[in-house]
Amino acid sequence: MATYPDKRVERSKAALKEAFLELLEQKSFPHITVSEIVGAANYNRGTFYAHFKTKEALLEEVIADTLEEMIRQIRHPYRVDTVVDLHNMKAEDISLFTYFIQQARLYKILLSPHVQADFRHRMASAIEELFITEYDYALPAESALEPKWLYVYRAHGIAGLIIRWIEEDFPQPPLHMAKQVVELMLVSTAVFKVKKRKL
Repeated sequence: MATYPDKRVERSKAALKEAFLELLEQKSFPHITVSEIVGAANYNRGTFYAHFKTKEALLEEVIADTLEEMIRQIRHPYRVDTVVDLHNMKAEDISLFTYFIQQARLYKILLSPHVQADFRHRMASAIEELFITEYDYALPAESALEPKWLYVYRAHGIAGLIIRWIEEDFPQPPLHMAKQVVELMLVSTAVFKVKKRKL
């Protein structure tokens, strides 16, 4: 027999999360109390504890939900493909950067000093886990590179690019950033010049 989510439960949880995020915009996590959260959401403490054991559990659920949706957006362009040729990938099919703009407030809160949960690292680790568990990159036969380190390098590089773009308040449009990611996945630079150092 199918079970359906209780709309009242969904509404109260959503209200508590929204109130929590509003408070996080104003003050750091350690200074937020459960009483403040329920007061801002117009619920009582009993309702809070019916959903979350602690305010830390609430924060963890917000982060987990956010990262789950981020990974879904990363998968989107090749959700039905078994082999992906990056040379043929259309940047227009990458919805990830549009998603970040749509969720700008959420990401700016989670990346702010008010959240002491190392969200930057959590983002990079979530992408790394996706790459390691779901992708199998084709490396040249002569390559001595361990695939694990390629996944780590790319995942943390992409996370760094995303974070910088968000923190700089989205200076380039989503399509431009999607094209940059495709180029970064393809580029290889075997030679570089050392710039003149100032004495």
